[in-house]
Parts: sequence; structure tokens; C-alpha cells
Amino acid sequence: MSVSIKAAIREADLPARYGGDEFVVLLHGCPYAEAVEAAKRIRVNVEALAASHVGSPPGIVTLRIGLAHTSERETDDADKSPEAADSALYEAKRRGKNQVYHRQTAEVT
Repeated sequence: MSVSIKAAIREADLPARYGGDEFVVLLHGCPYAEAVEAAKRIRVNVEALAASHVGSPPGIVTLRIGLAHTSERETDDADKSPEAADSALYEAKRRGKNQVYHRQTAEVT
């Protein structure tokens, strides 16, 4: 799965495990629209693996991605990024399987 994540992001970006079955991807200096597109590529890449997952209704591993974004101009909010990402992830989980959720537009893809 990590290969699918790395293939969807830039070389300078940092993917890391963030718990048992959760990952975080730090996209340094990435504009919001590009971050959304990277999240979509990650979701599609993992789905394309078609890795078996008996406990999942589609029968394969899929992702729910919650996206949070801050810029250098938003330094007051930078400390809140982990909380914002966690909140977006839980919203994605609430909305269903195999999707990207981001708060700026409340879009689900």
C-alpha cells in the first residue's frame, strides 16, 4: 500500500503510518487544490491494487481520506492541523467507504 501512496505524491512529500490502520501524508508547500488531487490519486491507486479484504463489502481494501490544509499565512491554525485532519477523517468514515472528504468545499469524492 505504501508504494501506491508514494506513487501519488511528490518526492518531497512524507507519507507515514499514524496508528494501526491510519496514515498521514505531509504535503509541504502544496496548494489546497493539489492536495485534494493527491488525496484522490492515493484513493484510486489503493483501490486499483484490488487487495483482498474479506471484511469489506467491496471485498477489497479501500480508503477513507480526511484532508486538512494550512498555509504559511495560517500559522495560528497550524497547531490545529492534526485535529482538523482527524475531524475530516471521522467525517469521511461517517459518510461511507472509499472516498476523500475535505472541509473547504465539504466535497466528497
